[in-house]
Amino acid sequence: AVARCLTRCKSLPKAAAGCLVQRTRRVCKLLAMLRLLPKPQNTHSNWMRSALARTSLLGLARSMATAPRKRVAAMEVNLAMNLEDAKRYGLEGGFQHAGSSCGRHVEKLYVEGQLQGSLERAATALFDGTVKHALVVSGFYVLHDQLEGATGSCETDGPPGALAVVRALCARGVQTSLYCDAHNGPVLRAGFDAMVAYYATTRPAVADRLRSRCRCVDVPDGVDHLEALKGALEKAWEAAGEVDALVAVERLSEPYRNIRGNDLAAHTEPVDVLWPHVDGSSCGDARRKAGIREDAVSVGIGDGGNEVGLGRVAQLDAVASLSPGEDFCALGVNGALRACDHPLVATVSNWGGSALEAAAHALFPTALDDLEEGVERAVLEAICAAGSVDGKYVERPLSVDGMAWEPVHREFYEMLLGLAKCDS
Repeated sequence: AVARCLTRCKSLPKAAAGCLVQRTRRVCKLLAMLRLLPKPQNTHSNWMRSALARTSLLGLARSMATAPRKRVAAMEVNLAMNLEDAKRYGLEGGFQHAGSSCGRHVEKLYVEGQLQGSLERAATALFDGTVKHALVVSGFYVLHDQLEGATGSCETDGPPGALAVVRALCARGVQTSLYCDAHNGPVLRAGFDAMVAYYATTRPAVADRLRSRCRCVDVPDGVDHLEALKGALEKAWEAAGEVDALVAVERLSEPYRNIRGNDLAAHTEPVDVLWPHVDGSSCGDARRKAGIREDAVSVGIGDGGNEVGLGRVAQLDAVASLSPGEDFCALGVNGALRACDHPLVATVSNWGGSALEAAAHALFPTALDDLEEGVERAVLEAICAAGSVDGKYVERPLSVDGMAWEPVHREFYEMLLGLAKCDS
């Protein structure tokens, strides 16, 4: 009977069937237990029993499908807003360290960009079973003098979030290529190795899946970048399917200017040309040259507006004057020029990547999902050891975007994973 009701719910995505079957089994067990209960002896119990009897299976099926979507919507609000922000804009939720708490106007980018529902749309595009081979790109170069013989290194925001997306893709059998360029690649590879080592001791099956479904694709510097990328993809895989999805997590976009307006073009390989330009010009030639399908779905995650994928948000007149403060430039100066199909804003870009993984678990669960904060800390420790720095305080250890792991990031992951795993 439940199966018949589910077939009548035309709005339910087919890929949610596995999740619904699991939930239906739990409900059936509960109903079986109710039949064994003694006959109620009071009016209140009689009323509850009668109410249960009147509940339609169709309504039950719809509620089971809606609950995960509500949790994903809550994740999305918590990415961009604190409690006061959410209340101001008439939304429910909020995370205490998010949104205006950081002073970077993420909540305004979310509202002005009309991004409500963006997390569910991005998760569906990536994890509904359509995508076969994804290229995941991250790495934002920070200029500093903390490392001898180097002009800077990769920021701590980006690689952990990108690796969360990698986990979610690999858990669903998607062939995944992790882009490793000359400037940021060593940090990304260190994070990937730490992630695999972590699961090798906790869940070997997850580690095996990561090894078999993901490759760190090393793209050399000083050559035609797109041709080099195509060659690196072919070298990494014996039988590489054509890339049909592009995901950028905290990757600097053209015009390649950081939060202070400094030009970082010399430290940023132009992989962003694979994402569409805000002026509407085609990126088809670039994609063909790199071995990417012309119709590849694209996702971009950022926290300031100068990241790959946020072009259509950053170029809005309503946000052009936004700036984090006197020492920083406005979006009219450094706003991204590369857009995407599914933009996602977050107070910290790492959080956006982890939210995609959590949304995948809520909407399209699989046995190889393994959501826990332990791997997040292990990855952060590894990339810091490899030279990655906080973009705001380069000397601060285990810190991302000026916020320390304890308590800020730990509390965020606890909140996020709680929403992902909730069965209610």
